Amino acid sequence: MAYDAALAFTAMQKILPRVEALQSRYAQRDKRASDVQAVRRGDFDRVAPDLFSDDWPRPIVANTIDQTARDIASVLAPLPAFNCSSSSMLGDRARRFADKRTKIVNGYIAQSRLDAQMTFAADQYVTYGVLGICVEPDFQEKVPRIVVEDSAGMYPLWDRYGRTIAVARVFYRDQLELVAEYPHLKQKLTAPGVTQGSRLVKVIKYNDDDWCALWCPDAQNCLLEITPNPIGKCWYVCTRRPGLDEEVRGQFDDLIWVMLALHRMEMLALEGADTAVRAPLVVTPDVGEIPVGPGAVIRAQGGVNSVGRARLDLPPQTWQSVQFLKSELTGGIAGSEARNGQVDASVITGKGVQQLMAGFSTMISDAQTQFKMALERVMEKCFELDEMLWPNREREVRGNDGGVPYQITYVPSKDIKGDHTVEATYGMLAGLDANRALVYTLQAQAAGLLSKDFSRRQLPAGINAAEEGKKIEVEAMRDSLLQAMSATAQSIPQLIANGQDPSSVLGVVAKVTAALQKNKPLEEVVMEAFPPPEPPKEQAAPEQGIDPLTGQPTPGGGGEASGFNSDGLPGQMQLGQATEGPGGRPDLQQYFAGMSSSGQPNLGATVSRMAPAA
Repeated sequence: MAYDAALAFTAMQKILPRVEALQSRYAQRDKRASDVQAVRRGDFDRVAPDLFSDDWPRPIVANTIDQTARDIASVLAPLPAFNCSSSSMLGDRARRFADKRTKIVNGYIAQSRLDAQMTFAADQYVTYGVLGICVEPDFQEKVPRIVVEDSAGMYPLWDRYGRTIAVARVFYRDQLELVAEYPHLKQKLTAPGVTQGSRLVKVIKYNDDDWCALWCPDAQNCLLEITPNPIGKCWYVCTRRPGLDEEVRGQFDDLIWVMLALHRMEMLALEGADTAVRAPLVVTPDVGEIPVGPGAVIRAQGGVNSVGRARLDLPPQTWQSVQFLKSELTGGIAGSEARNGQVDASVITGKGVQQLMAGFSTMISDAQTQFKMALERVMEKCFELDEMLWPNREREVRGNDGGVPYQITYVPSKDIKGDHTVEATYGMLAGLDANRALVYTLQAQAAGLLSKDFSRRQLPAGINAAEEGKKIEVEAMRDSLLQAMSATAQSIPQLIANGQDPSSVLGVVAKVTAALQKNKPLEEVVMEAFPPPEPPKEQAAPEQGIDPLTGQPTPGGGGEASGFNSDGLPGQMQLGQATEGPGGRPDLQQYFAGMSSSGQPNLGATVSRMAPAA
């Protein structure tokens, strides 16, 4: 996007002081982050160089902080389930609208490979205490991209509601790569007064509601890119780890010194053991020579008691201190001995193991709460950016929903339509294991406390709740059809026992079976096997009755509405029909059985015949 050089210069005059203020504000946090980064990389000597020597230049203790950070990141990495809801989920149209937006969200995730970035995102959050996600426009593919960036040199600025309003990020790029991307930077890097020979070049990126800027302070603040913000909102969503105050702190900021102290105690124990092994021999004066080797013999007047090494035993407090430091390190990272395999399961019940895991589960649950809010804002920004920059561009989205691939096309202005709400959920029992969560959910559902739709949305799995509900309903109906066909086949023996012809039922069962073998849908097969009955033919409405003598319509107008037919007779009576039985049937013959006064049976028969009056 073209910009005015004077306008860009004015913008940079406002941006540079703000970036310097943010760097000054986060100076202490940068120092702590640098120490943690060095310890996780195993560079303990950068933090405490006096603890190491030429003989032991590297630490001799396991890097518990790095192992724990990786463990927590792997647990936090799985994405929550995303579902979009409409203002009214009662109608099919509203459900289809919400379901399509859910698939669009899954398309954003797939295009950005967000699931692969989540391990790095969780690691950054735990290590540095802040998670930074950028939603930037990809003008080449014309889609929003979600990028998780390094939080070590990130300086976010929040408003009172926790929304990110500005971010400055300091990072380093390889000089050759940077010059290849921005050729005009080469002249600035070789200018007089610029430090030469460094392969890594410092770069600063800034983004707020008004501007997006990128410049190189190592090359006299050479401006690489600057453009007005096309959406008028900061592209970043930054979430900090909750704490006592507004200071950003990582999980391990205060634990690196415990780990260094543990290294120091292990070194002292190692030196003590080495000194004890190398202790001098103590012998009596009568021993002149001390032979060395497995077959050596030392003759002394006092025997074994007069020959031995000097006792240089380590005090028991040494090992107590080592165990104490290990416990402090484990407790400080809110880890659990159960996850590290340091529990004697023979003496601890299942309830005890659950209590040992409680601290770890609580930490995971708290982190998932922050991730949930951050990812919801990220998806809202994706909707907002997509609808604002490419409102009428038709786009194709492919994905996988519950193991079933899908492909849809959407137009942001039509299918997003200003509704940017997204719900992310890790399940209502976040932090607990899947077995206990499932049992609790099923019990609450059986007691009538939860609906099936709500329980489905709380599952810690990436499923589309609306689509999954539709599939379950279809499967239930197909199961009903299969049961009905099975019951039909089971009725054949009863038909044969009753002397009825089972050939029609056998033909239907055989037809359905043959059609299913051809991979036809069950509902279509049943419709072909049991076609609906033909509707009855409609009878022509009778014409209006005409008096043959006067030529005038008969009283009542004739027809069905008047109750008289075209012959002027009530209902469907016809001329000459009165001499027969009702409706053309034979005469009505009646039989009467009774008893006379004398007690004898009396049987009589009469014939009723009616004739029309003149």
